[in-house]
Amino acid sequence: MIRALALLVGLLVVTVCTQPAAARALPKVSLSVSRDIPNEPKVAGRMTVRDGRRVDYRGWIGIERRGQTSQVRFPKQSWSLETRTARGGNRTVSLLGMPKGNDWVLYAPYNDKSLMRNVVAYETARRIGRYASRTRFVELTLNGRSQGVYVLMERLKLDGDRVEVDKPGTLLEWTFDWQARRKGTFFRLPRTRRAILFEDPERGALPPRRRGEVRESLAAAERALYGRRFRDPERGWRAHVDEAAAVDFVLLNELFKNQDAFRGSTYLARGGGGRWLLGPIWDFDIAMGNSDYGESRVIKGSMVARRQWASRLYLDSRFQRALAARWRELRRRGLAGHLQRSVREHADRLTATGAAGRNFRRWPVLGRRVWPNPASAVSRTTYGSEVAALRSWLRARVAWLDRNVGRLRRAG
Repeated sequence: MIRALALLVGLLVVTVCTQPAAARALPKVSLSVSRDIPNEPKVAGRMTVRDGRRVDYRGWIGIERRGQTSQVRFPKQSWSLETRTARGGNRTVSLLGMPKGNDWVLYAPYNDKSLMRNVVAYETARRIGRYASRTRFVELTLNGRSQGVYVLMERLKLDGDRVEVDKPGTLLEWTFDWQARRKGTFFRLPRTRRAILFEDPERGALPPRRRGEVRESLAAAERALYGRRFRDPERGWRAHVDEAAAVDFVLLNELFKNQDAFRGSTYLARGGGGRWLLGPIWDFDIAMGNSDYGESRVIKGSMVARRQWASRLYLDSRFQRALAARWRELRRRGLAGHLQRSVREHADRLTATGAAGRNFRRWPVLGRRVWPNPASAVSRTTYGSEVAALRSWLRARVAWLDRNVGRLRRAG
């Protein structure tokens, strides 16, 4: 009898231990705003962030809509917010374990039905040693109404825990002309004529002499890149632009086939009198197969070989060799496995907690084409099929790069 009881207890222990653990629910973010949230300026509201039973934040915020295309095309809106004191001053806090700050983004995945393309891209950048915005999936409520799954993330800014460069630092954004005109005063690069915005510090916070020095420094980098001696290590582009950062930035945009690369949402940072750093990466919703136009619509081929700046970098054989060597190093360090695990783990949690299901009941876009989804999106009527398509795309892209990373200039 005793032996039978012991055997029964043992079987129960094994059964309990082998049951999958219940997925931990996503943190909950509740916003209360007494008026419509404008494009700008920020309006006052209240925010509560709960992680399980713990209240992570409860207090005032300033909030405004963010994004360009998404504001016009998508009913699910993204927001920029800052945590504030009761008197409207900056309140520096840690949210959901992220380092302290007061500028945050609530990103609304809508056309990205995997809900995770930005999250996976930023995780990958951090894995290879580059800063990218930290992220947390949350379920959001606005004035009592569910808004589905959002991604709480750090806004890009100069900071020891975010974009860290020597002082006085500069963070610039290279963007589309129409976006630059909407965002404010910008300057143009001398050869490509690309529009550049002061991101941090903002243009108005800089004295004219400092603004001029920043503009001239970036202009000198472009003149060197497009000059006759651009390959020269002393007089060429490497005297102005950090090569290792450029390799990682180009490689991440190639890996994920980011449609906006070297066109919009392209950031450059510089500390003191140092060289320019390409990055951090930003805005990867039109990437990883989520596009029906441009170079990003197909798995094969280079994403950036024909684009300004990148096309010149690819003419430098040393840069091409460095890019290929970096890819092979990352492959040895398990990059492909990381990508598959990242997608699987996020999908498992979003599914097991019911968050994905609630999101798509609020925003019923599965099986519908939402710009710029490829035509095949209409056949993917479940969240699982969207996740499977993303994993399949990543496997195929990694395999293509394995075969072609040494000849990306010709593959463009």
